[in-house]
Amino acid sequence: MVSLESARTAAPGETVAGVRGARYAAVFDPSVGIGNAGVRHGVAPGLELDADATWGHVLYDRFPDIDRNIYAGRVGAKAANRKGWAALYGGVGGGYAPAAGGFSALDVGGVVSYPNCYAVPFGSGAAFASVPLGARQVDFRNPDGTLAASDTANTTFGFGLGAGVEIPLDHGRCRQGLTPARVQLGVGGSDLFPTEGKIRTTTVTNGVPMTTERGGHYGAFGFAVGFELPF
Repeated sequence: MVSLESARTAAPGETVAGVRGARYAAVFDPSVGIGNAGVRHGVAPGLELDADATWGHVLYDRFPDIDRNIYAGRVGAKAANRKGWAALYGGVGGGYAPAAGGFSALDVGGVVSYPNCYAVPFGSGAAFASVPLGARQVDFRNPDGTLAASDTANTTFGFGLGAGVEIPLDHGRCRQGLTPARVQLGVGGSDLFPTEGKIRTTTVTNGVPMTTERGGHYGAFGFAVGFELPF
């Protein structure tokens, strides 16, 4: 859920750990806060393996009884060209939302950047899919306990675009071809399309259920910041 990196891969035998945070806002829909911690390890020139854990929290004041946390994990790999200005990556993972059930997911993408040891601009794009596992209906209830709406997760496809800059903090290590400690800043957006099509919401008024349709996708845009340290 946080794509914030240049095309550069960890050097062979090198391990890099990092943390990231992001905030995404959506028009007419709840915003999301993200926290992420990950590790990457270089296994060959231009090739690394990655693993990370993510926590997400839906930022919305209504329906406080619903647990709005999301927990996820992912493993993947990234392969860069010889000069390190372009890379392809992919991964598989899954997670759990206490309110809505579990899910599995996969992603593929690419990133281009301008390698240097001072400020590395980058741009990225990715496509992804998520499949519910044991999805549960989520009931949205008014303060008096009456049902306001309900919904259930379904298979969703999406794509994301991002851009940003990495700022190396150790120029000497960078010139040796190793990963320096670095700060990462970026912006990005994602658009998610559920396979059920338009979003159907069932509301109950005076005991009478009514189903409405809207949208058909969820789009969010925001900013992210990160820090990575080799060891």
